[in-house]
Amino acid sequence: MTALAHAATLKEWETPTVWIIKPEDPCIVLGNSQREKPFLDISYIESEGLNLTSRRSGGGTVLVVPGDLLWIDVFIPSSSRLWHEDVQQGALWMGGIWFEAMRSMSVDCSLHTDSLLRSPLSDLVCFAGKAPGEVFVNDQKIIGISQRRSKQGTRYQCALILKWNPAHLINVFRDAPIENISERIESCGTEAGCGGEEALTAFLKQLTSH
Repeated sequence: MTALAHAATLKEWETPTVWIIKPEDPCIVLGNSQREKPFLDISYIESEGLNLTSRRSGGGTVLVVPGDLLWIDVFIPSSSRLWHEDVQQGALWMGGIWFEAMRSMSVDCSLHTDSLLRSPLSDLVCFAGKAPGEVFVNDQKIIGISQRRSKQGTRYQCALILKWNPAHLINVFRDAPIENISERIESCGTEAGCGGEEALTAFLKQLTSH
């Protein structure tokens, strides 16, 4: 994770670059604003042998389990014609690529084009929120997108749900003061209904056509 946090400064990222991240262990990944670890049940994390880390982009917590997520980072340097100065337009551009990739696999999904929708739950759990460019099936998120911006360009961190099993998230945040939190976490996400390799191929095809 440390290497990824500093990747946007690497010389090799002077051209548009795609990283496919393949985690080896289950991990709770906090958003940048969660450094104080709000309401986390640390004893549960330790008892389950989960790793705990944070990313430098914003948003709520993401549960990363090998085989459950397709995790792709895309870096667009500020010198590229693909770079968007406006944060929302950049998100919609990246989300549009994912949307077209999902549609090409006959996934009946929608693209969130309105402004960011936050709630106390989404401040804890990434997939409970709605941000520009994110993709949904029946109002349940299948693709979360966050951005890390620097003078070098924009790094998009994208997560596609292949299997939705939020049990660890439910237990980690079970003491948070949010009504019906277990049921709400359970229902905020869903699986995309496609395989990881299939989705990766579809995404790269759409990305390289731009």
